[in-house]
Amino acid sequence: MLYLLFGKQDLMVKNHLKKLVKERLPQLDDFNYVRYNGRETPVHIIVDECASLPMGYERKVVVIEDAYFLSTFKTKEKIEKDQDYAKLLRYLGQPNEQTDLIFTLSEPTFNSKTDIGIILNRDAMKSELTDIDDKTWPEYVRRYFAKRDVRIDNNAIGELVSRCQNDATQFVQEASKLMLVGDHVTLEDVKALVSRPLEENTFALSNALTNGRLDEALAIFRDLRAYSEEPVTLINLLAKQFRLMLKIYYLSEQGKSLDQISRELGVHEYRVKLALNRKRTFTDKRLIEILERLYQLDYQIKSGLVDRFYGFELFIVNFNETSFL
Repeated sequence: MLYLLFGKQDLMVKNHLKKLVKERLPQLDDFNYVRYNGRETPVHIIVDECASLPMGYERKVVVIEDAYFLSTFKTKEKIEKDQDYAKLLRYLGQPNEQTDLIFTLSEPTFNSKTDIGIILNRDAMKSELTDIDDKTWPEYVRRYFAKRDVRIDNNAIGELVSRCQNDATQFVQEASKLMLVGDHVTLEDVKALVSRPLEENTFALSNALTNGRLDEALAIFRDLRAYSEEPVTLINLLAKQFRLMLKIYYLSEQGKSLDQISRELGVHEYRVKLALNRKRTFTDKRLIEILERLYQLDYQIKSGLVDRFYGFELFIVNFNETSFL
């Protein structure tokens, strides 16, 4: 049998794989179960394994994890020069009846237009593992903790979901950390033990700067420094935030509504509203000047003209000045 498991959440793909293998192999050992990483093992080796008979068993399972060649995104892999896809296609046309070959891909869809994809789309048992949507996440988190006899407060759930950014694998890692606290997880526990995503921190940093709260901006930067975040990365992300503001200004001047701007730029309406509320104090000219300062700082750091941490702190301290140049 041929199987294809795919979905955005890597954890769900792996959990479904475990369940499927258990169904197909009540007894599992090294003689009837073999796993390969698709980015590390050429397909001709995997085909040879599939074609060989199981030793002492009626059936065996062969898994190709991270089958990158099924991806809709083109990536350059070192292994590509060694791939013999013709051999894999011949096998897929006449697979060994005693072998279950399982392909896994941690992406929301697979490329069904390639020769391999066409065969799998037609002949494989496909399992599309749908993502957890925004409305389902809070209940999913509650049940996860409840199964482990841990109570978690509602506000802690919301904060945890926000900080994990709907990533199931990260959620499980952070949940394991939180459960070490005890059988009751609070908002304070989440804030103390689960770091905010870098992009969210960068948004908070830009928000503090544009509202003139420089002490808060310095505190956020020092927290990020404690987590070994590099100033050059922060410069690029800050520049992205300010370029976004310029785009919002432009679309607003074209007469587009909050909803239209939000959909066109793929950001929440709240972000659009915040940017437009600052338009009086942060004009196009002011934003362009800030972007130029960030460019200059990036150049100075990469050229060794200024210490990266000192330079970034100086940028924050002097943020309200009309010109740094």
